Amino acid sequence: MSQAKLSQGAGVRRFDVVAVFGSLWLLASMVIDAVTPKELTVYTIGATIAPATGILAVLYWLKIPRLDFAVIFATLWMVTGMVLEIVTPTPLSSWVAGVAVAPLLITGIVVNLQCRRRSKDRPTSTPQQF
Repeated sequence: MSQAKLSQGAGVRRFDVVAVFGSLWLLASMVIDAVTPKELTVYTIGATIAPATGILAVLYWLKIPRLDFAVIFATLWMVTGMVLEIVTPTPLSSWVAGVAVAPLLITGIVVNLQCRRRSKDRPTSTPQQF
């Protein structure tokens, strides 16, 4: 009985991950299509961001730690922005470059703030006098 529940729960989680990341992929394709030049179609954008979305879906399904997921997401987002710049026949605006770099900056700020918070929480060692 418990084995059936476990396998059913894993199947539901797998379906949820596919549904969520498929929806996010479609939404991101449409939003990027709305803000980029007409020469860059939704089909090109979808094909460009599909590998990154697939990689993120697999990593989410494997339940990797949040911070690792955020770093990988930011890196894949920037790489996708670079590939979009290469694929598009006309140069993209500097606003698009800023959007591509923003997750990296935000992730870097969060990592540094967490590191500082952890170092403040750690007791400082005092040398013992003999």
